Amino acid sequence: MAFVLSLTTYRAPLTAQEPASFEDLRDSIAAISDTAVIRAHLDTSRQQHKQDRANLSAALYSGLLALRLGELRADADFSQARSIFRDAAKRAPRRAEPWYGLALAEEGRSAWEMSVTVNLGNRVGLKALERAAGYHQRAVEALAAYTPAALALARLTMELRDTSLVARARPALLKAAADKDASPEVVLAWGRLERAAGRPEAALHAFERYLSLGKDRALGLLELARTRLAIGHPEGDQTYYEGAALAGAEVAPEFLADVVLLRDSAATGLDSLTGVPLAEALRRFWTERDRLELRAQGERLREHYRRLYYARLHFPLTISRRFHGRLDAYRSGSTELDDRGIIYIRHGEPTTRLRPFVFGTMPNESWRYGRAEGDLLLHFSGGWDNNGGGDLYDYRLVQSVLDLRGAADAPQDQLLLSRQELSPDYSRMLNWGRYGAANARTRERSIGAASIAVGTTTDTYELHFGRRLTVVADLVAIGRNAAGSLAHFVFGVAAPGISPEAVHGETRYPVRVRLVALDRHDRPVSSLDTTIVIRHRRVLGSGEFVVGRAELSLPRGQWSYRASLQQGDSAGVVLRRDSVTVADAYSGTLSLSDIALGTPGRAVPWVTEAGDTVLLAPSGLFRSGADVELYYEASGATRGLRYRHEIALLRSDAQDGKRRQPLVALSFDEEAADSVVRSHRYIRLERLKEGNYLVEVKVTAPGGVSQVRQRSIRLIDR
Repeated sequence: MAFVLSLTTYRAPLTAQEPASFEDLRDSIAAISDTAVIRAHLDTSRQQHKQDRANLSAALYSGLLALRLGELRADADFSQARSIFRDAAKRAPRRAEPWYGLALAEEGRSAWEMSVTVNLGNRVGLKALERAAGYHQRAVEALAAYTPAALALARLTMELRDTSLVARARPALLKAAADKDASPEVVLAWGRLERAAGRPEAALHAFERYLSLGKDRALGLLELARTRLAIGHPEGDQTYYEGAALAGAEVAPEFLADVVLLRDSAATGLDSLTGVPLAEALRRFWTERDRLELRAQGERLREHYRRLYYARLHFPLTISRRFHGRLDAYRSGSTELDDRGIIYIRHGEPTTRLRPFVFGTMPNESWRYGRAEGDLLLHFSGGWDNNGGGDLYDYRLVQSVLDLRGAADAPQDQLLLSRQELSPDYSRMLNWGRYGAANARTRERSIGAASIAVGTTTDTYELHFGRRLTVVADLVAIGRNAAGSLAHFVFGVAAPGISPEAVHGETRYPVRVRLVALDRHDRPVSSLDTTIVIRHRRVLGSGEFVVGRAELSLPRGQWSYRASLQQGDSAGVVLRRDSVTVADAYSGTLSLSDIALGTPGRAVPWVTEAGDTVLLAPSGLFRSGADVELYYEASGATRGLRYRHEIALLRSDAQDGKRRQPLVALSFDEEAADSVVRSHRYIRLERLKEGNYLVEVKVTAPGGVSQVRQRSIRLIDR
């Protein structure tokens, strides 16, 4: 057998100048799976070693044979290999190979410990891995140019995610990378370790050096981009897309691995892409997320890598197993980050983060995210109790504060009052009567369950402002211009909340408007980001609103939209998501626009393409007794035909699906002078009480085809 010959004839001494020989011999031995042959050579080699204790070559040879037996499960706990290499390391502590062999044996030992199901605990096998990392470090200290040990040291240290181990390994890896013969792979590993140690500037230096060595440019650019983006470097975006455009089949999955933390790569159309198509798809992905979050281009990409960097530094899993209990509300499957890290990557820094100490409970946290769509309230618990296994350093999501590990043994008043900053429900759970407290507990748990469902399946980067503006706004789809159908974003900002500017004798209120319309998959259809300056002759007082309008072209269909209004850097608001339906103005069939309502002095004028002036109100709030101007357009009409118009004001509180009786009704026939029928009318709201109403418009063609639109309004007596 050629293999047997290679074993029997190998007797060359291993020297510090020939580190590759050890790896070559290991590769040769790895080619055989006959344990009897290996045992025979091991017995012979050990006999030779007994006769000549100074023969390091025989000792290393024996160790490699024993290591192979462990890999083949003939010595599952690697006890022989550990013993042989440990003895060799004691006899030759300044040689790299014994330490490296001992480290490999400890890694094998760790894998065996983890595979044995009767070995209980969350840290099974980690002690062996820590020893292995230490032995790899000794090998590098003995011979800085020993590449296999340097790469293994970096790999294990980052897998263990222990900051003390990272700090210990840094000098050895720095020495290995600084060696004049250091391989590009070692330089790359050094950069990754520096980043894991929280030293991004040193990591940048390492990745730039790796690129200068000309190894794998795509991979080098990705690592450089990851670090630049994490610290907000201005060239991070460019580096990222340049690397993606060069990425082949081996590096492309590295790009996707960062994206799938937010969205499945197949769902985003990124799987199996390489090179320029991958770069283009990534650019679309991140640009769409910028527009969705009303952000400038590149912000979402930079924030994602900042979050990744922060989460890996602060929320790592330092365990080898995760046992779940019945109160664990979510199972991420991650072996790298605890549940705090998963949420942080998806949603960033919480608005409120509580880490209270309550006697009896295990370590725990509660996070609140303030959002326009409704707050998220999330609870994380470390530790364990009778409800299931856990770990002090493995924070899991739970639905309720009452599910925190040890909560049953904690004083209930302290536990609930520690969270009252997050929600009034916690005071109610404590202070309300029997049934009120039970309802509050049910509500708190349902909020927790909904927050987990949303928090673990979506991602956000919502705008936040130090001071919240008081705003009313609406998106009215009516009219058209050269680009197509129009949607008017009409807004009113409470005057005391924004600062006026005095320019040339007039008062100006600049307001930044950001708006995006989205399809049902949350893909942007159209967007705008503009600053509108509203001019007045005087400074507006309390109770008055600064009213403005911005136009957006939209295709026909039903769209959801998000918007924000802002003045300066500190004052603003993100509005709750809403929807708008844009009529088909070009199909030739009858379609009806939105209903525009307005009263003089409380609305924005808009001049239609026909020259009519229409008032657009920023909300459906009107005074009782006011005269409200109403305007709508019916498209797809046939010139010369008469169309029936019916306008009604209805109560919006009808029960059992009954048809509401009109409180105000108006009907008329009108001949179409063009393909668009523009109707301008007034509704008097006199003698109507405060409350909620519906304005309904119905237009019927001569053949009986009808289109109906409704708009909600609210009447007040002031």
